[in-house]
Amino acid sequence: MDFDFSEDQAAILSGLEQLISSLNIEAPKDAVFSAYSQALDNELTEGGFLDITQQEGFGLLDGALIVERLARLPVSVEAAASVLIAPAFLEDTTRRPVAILQGKLTKPARFLPMAKTLLVDTDDDLLRIEIPEGAVEEVETLFAYPYGCLKNPKALSSVSLGAGQLAKFRRRWRIAIAVEAAGLMQSALDLVLEHVKTRQQFGRPIGSFQAIQHRLVMAAELGQAVRWLAFKAAWSDDEGDAAIAATFAQDSTPKFVTDLHQFCGAMGLTLEFPLHHWTYRLRALLGELGGSSGQAIAAADAVWGSKNV
Repeated sequence: MDFDFSEDQAAILSGLEQLISSLNIEAPKDAVFSAYSQALDNELTEGGFLDITQQEGFGLLDGALIVERLARLPVSVEAAASVLIAPAFLEDTTRRPVAILQGKLTKPARFLPMAKTLLVDTDDDLLRIEIPEGAVEEVETLFAYPYGCLKNPKALSSVSLGAGQLAKFRRRWRIAIAVEAAGLMQSALDLVLEHVKTRQQFGRPIGSFQAIQHRLVMAAELGQAVRWLAFKAAWSDDEGDAAIAATFAQDSTPKFVTDLHQFCGAMGLTLEFPLHHWTYRLRALLGELGGSSGQAIAAADAVWGSKNV
């Protein structure tokens, strides 16, 4: 099942494909945990793809289509926050890349090493912090995103955007989680499908064994469910839809990732094999915004409301 793109959506995605093809983006040949493409970031900015939700006649769903496609690449680029979150909270959207954080300012955040703006959910306020050069220390992690920490958070000035903005901020963050997860899952599955077609065991491709075929179908089903829930949430911009999409994405990730790595054996855990460029980014998304349990509570509140029992 799929849906037909509008003429505008088809034109945007076609232009994005041409841009990606022109850069010849491939998985890094070196054994690295994280691969960030500054060249891709520059081209996306120059081409206006990251401003799509601010253009007349376009909305979150159009932005989600772009973010999902970019998440399929073996390199990362800061797109989800810039496209789906920041336009609702920043007057100057050129102050990107954008990093997002929940909780203490001392915590590491994705894309912080290259970020110009940090949006922080402190639990009782939404803060905007402009990041000066040299204010971030890069943090090495197993997750295939660039991470960083603020060197001296107390020295940075912040602007309060108000507690009233938190609900919308979290809703957009949940949509971003689900949309990114959808793209990551699809490319991870595509890579493994190619592997099981060529990897031989007992004189035949391992993909020909029924037990593996069943688990691959289940993985494909999970990936498609995440994709449709994510796109529905982006289309509706609804609290319940966003929380359900993020819940399902984060809750499905552990089984999805475990199965794909098992199909690739020990090779699937090496840095030379590119699978981790998608599955470890999926693992990074697991803990964001309270994890699947946090999203499930938000979904319950959105659907049934907070009631004292």
